[in-house]
Amino acid sequence: MDRLKGLVSLLVVAGIVLAILRVIHLGLPLVYPQVLRGPFSLDAVADVEEYSGFSPLVPFYRPQVLGQKPINITVKRGLEPEVTIFWQGDHFLYLHERRGGPRPPVPETARPVEGAPDHETVSWRQGRTTYAQTRRGEIWVELRTDLGENDVRRILDTLRAYEELL
Repeated sequence: MDRLKGLVSLLVVAGIVLAILRVIHLGLPLVYPQVLRGPFSLDAVADVEEYSGFSPLVPFYRPQVLGQKPINITVKRGLEPEVTIFWQGDHFLYLHERRGGPRPPVPETARPVEGAPDHETVSWRQGRTTYAQTRRGEIWVELRTDLGENDVRRILDTLRAYEELL
């Protein structure tokens, strides 16, 4: 009989501890939302800074063939937060941005972009897709698109923090 009481006591204490842990697990993100890593799918570029901690770089120049607004905006938190913004119309534009960290790898075929003010801006082609990579301040930007090289250069030249474009 004493063993049965001991087992019941153990189950009650374990149940209470598990319930407390569950409440902390569900309640902590409500009180301190920065603990959530994501990825988060957002509806507007204006919300990105709240989730990522930095204002994303978006091009002032965007051809009409990309559509009116991005169709996908994703944010991932962490020590090096990441933002992905994707436009799709008759052509596409994919921007992947990461704050901090080392330079992302580039293929051996990457070459400096003509007219770029720094040596960190490179581009390369794979099939119909043009890739480019640049650094603006502490943000690494990777661009992918099926637009022409002139459009890629203009997009890179007009990258600005979203808050500056408001």
